[in-house]
Amino acid sequence: MVITIQQLIAFSPLLILLLTVIIIILFISYNRNHFFTFLCSIIGLTLSLLSLHVTQNSIPIDVTILFHIDKYSLFYIFIIILSSMISCIFSYLWLKNCFYNCEEFYLLLLCSTVGCITLVIANHMSALFIGMELSSLPILGLISYTHFKKNSLEAAIKYMILSCSISVLFLFGITLIYSITGSLTFSSLIYELIISISQPDCILLCGLGLIIVAFAFKLSVFPFHIWTPDVYNGTPSAVLMYLSTAVKIAVFSLFFKIFIFLTFFHINFFNSILEIMLCFSIFFGSFMALFQTSMKRFLGYSSIAQFGYLFVSLLTSNNFSFSLETVGIYLVSYLLSNIGIFGLISIMSNVDCKFQYDTIDFYRGLFWRSPILSVIMAIMLFSLSGIPITIGFISKFYLLFLIVKEHFWFLGIAFIVGSMVSIYSYLRIITYLYSEPVYNSSTRKIVLDENNKKCVFILLVISLLILILGVFPDMIIHVISISKPVLFNNVIYFKNL
Repeated sequence: MVITIQQLIAFSPLLILLLTVIIIILFISYNRNHFFTFLCSIIGLTLSLLSLHVTQNSIPIDVTILFHIDKYSLFYIFIIILSSMISCIFSYLWLKNCFYNCEEFYLLLLCSTVGCITLVIANHMSALFIGMELSSLPILGLISYTHFKKNSLEAAIKYMILSCSISVLFLFGITLIYSITGSLTFSSLIYELIISISQPDCILLCGLGLIIVAFAFKLSVFPFHIWTPDVYNGTPSAVLMYLSTAVKIAVFSLFFKIFIFLTFFHINFFNSILEIMLCFSIFFGSFMALFQTSMKRFLGYSSIAQFGYLFVSLLTSNNFSFSLETVGIYLVSYLLSNIGIFGLISIMSNVDCKFQYDTIDFYRGLFWRSPILSVIMAIMLFSLSGIPITIGFISKFYLLFLIVKEHFWFLGIAFIVGSMVSIYSYLRIITYLYSEPVYNSSTRKIVLDENNKKCVFILLVISLLILILGVFPDMIIHVISISKPVLFNNVIYFKNL
């Protein structure tokens, strides 16, 4: 097997990150230095991000049989690296104040980022499995970084047991598919489904079902969502910023790329499963979020509903391009809002770590203590709920338009009811921000040091970006519309046979 220069260039974002991981391992074994490890991680991520510009000239391209890189991959690699970079910045302050052996944190985060990128460019079931495990196992270490806290240890154990169980089912699903197709490439799976479209093989459908279960678990969609509130509650905010964005976006981008074609060929088995998951996720996530007193548990239930909404895009049968735009805009909106809100919680934990900063009551009267932080949080919550002049509104509008266009009237009712309940939940917290503080301990002004001020500046930039993209969404829509996966062309070709 000969690797060409073009393939190496196309693979350079992943190679740079792997080199960064090796350098950090060598440096940790020689001499520990928190700042150097942080700096090395940021430089590695920045170089990987810049290499995407060079990679544009070499795509689309197959890098061995395992990976395929196209504009669709580059778009999501950009999002993943950006999320990792901001997570590293916010983690630095948190680790600096509280922990020893901080260097391994960046090592785990970079290893998980490598796994996420592997997922996005996977073109083979073995690459898919390796990417899934490589993105999840380091997360286990990150969740248990505060293992001396009861909630953190409980979250790590729950995540480990459930994740291992799902990995076994996932591997069994791949085995069933291989027993029918005789190949593990995605194109062979598509071909086998198309030639047996009138009478799909039961074993093949079982294999697909098990793989869907694995994806649903990673995305915390009903009924595989049980781990989400507890893990969110016990996980540090800086880790949640990464887990809720980079990992979930990588998993969904691949899920969309592989399974969108199933509805294209009207496989009812797949449609029925998705519709059930979608409706229950929206209702369960939205209603349970109403009764939460912990901010992290609230965001955990909110994420269940958010990915329930997004599943509508997988049911489209005739509007591939529009579904692609919907998913891209929704995930960008989700990325910005989640980074913002978890970043703000992380700053509050640095400032007032002795108080219960995880509770919703703690944020009552935040405006009177720090107007800037309260405005940032309000913008993030407005975007998550889909209020106009935010990118969250554009993403929800796209989803609703898709529902109307495809005549999904029943799903439309679920979407509207879920959205109304969600808006009430988010508005409840926003009113808390501008209410009178209740506890004497939380009435004093918030004073930020220089490092925290820099983090607030990042959050202000993200808030402005949410508003600018909410008013002028054309710039992001154009980028997403030209980032079409090549696999789409294969599907259209097979359908015309």
